[in-house]
Amino acid sequence: MQTRSDGTNRVILSNNDPIFSALKSRRIKHQKTMFTSFTTRRVFPKVKNTSCAYFSKESTSSSQLAEKKEKELQNYTGKSNLLEKKKVGIFGTSTVPINTNFPNPKGVIGYDPDFSVKELVAELPNTRKTQGAKLAEEIKDVFKSVSIEKTELLEDIGFVRHNEARVEYKFDTKEKLDLWKIGCDSDWKEGFSTCSLANSDRGTAIFSGNISTKVLKDGRVERAGWASMKLEDRKAFNRKKFLSKWRNFSHLLLKVRGDGRSYKIMLHSPLSMDFTWGDSFSHPLHTHGGPYWQYEKIPFSKFFHTVAGRIQDRQYRVNLEDTSSIGIVLMDRIDGDFRLEVDYIGVYNDTTHVEDFAYETYTLPVFNTHGF
Repeated sequence: MQTRSDGTNRVILSNNDPIFSALKSRRIKHQKTMFTSFTTRRVFPKVKNTSCAYFSKESTSSSQLAEKKEKELQNYTGKSNLLEKKKVGIFGTSTVPINTNFPNPKGVIGYDPDFSVKELVAELPNTRKTQGAKLAEEIKDVFKSVSIEKTELLEDIGFVRHNEARVEYKFDTKEKLDLWKIGCDSDWKEGFSTCSLANSDRGTAIFSGNISTKVLKDGRVERAGWASMKLEDRKAFNRKKFLSKWRNFSHLLLKVRGDGRSYKIMLHSPLSMDFTWGDSFSHPLHTHGGPYWQYEKIPFSKFFHTVAGRIQDRQYRVNLEDTSSIGIVLMDRIDGDFRLEVDYIGVYNDTTHVEDFAYETYTLPVFNTHGF
């Protein structure tokens, strides 16, 4: 330690002193940091946008970079726009049929084709003619039915007599037969069955054809062999006709003559929501072989709930006010010809039949697989 002229003291450190070595290393490190910072500012000026887009030829946003990356990935993996889901409808309904989202009432992709404006304009005169005639008939029927006696009201309060029957559908004219449509697996390219529906000389309908359980080797179809006839009676502008007038009757009545095969009666009740488009209520129709007619009275309480032909675990009684169509289906998995002659379809009332529902029902817990 040395004393200065101004009276202050000065410490002198030798090169071998440890304190001197520590101060020297700290000074060198500070000089390196200053040099690095100066060099960086000279070579790379201050950048406001610190993203990697600064170093590219053009500045892009994060969404544009994501789109570019996705496009490059599609080109790399060979993907095409065909894999994108087709949108149908104003709310973007998917074409993939899931339990809460069907592409159309048939549940088949491509059932509803897209019509061009030219085709719609060309079809407009015919549509206006046919639908206008239906609307005129509806208005005429409304004025004819104006009466003080309200038939449906009287039936609702119990004026349907015991053993009273009502014929709803006959097949004695071509116009009545045209209300029924037929279909089989070959129409959907899912099998080799055939069917037809024609008038007979007796004024009845003959539903006939051939059932083939042969499966197409396309890797898609697992089972085949079905044919059906279904009522497609609608009001003007494709409005549904509900079978609500049947609600005061206890039985479905059919006069048929079969070939000994077992058919199935289906009451279709699709509503506006797409997850109800497959709802129906079914009951078997066992026919007798031979030339004799049989009168089948099937209680509405015996119909069980099915969705797309599959029996459901959760059962409930058919609501005829929601039922809009009736069909006869053959799918007994027996190869060969079939023939069913139908004279009429109607309803029957039996006041001694007090059964509400024939099958077991149960109350689900609050939290279950079906929701609340």
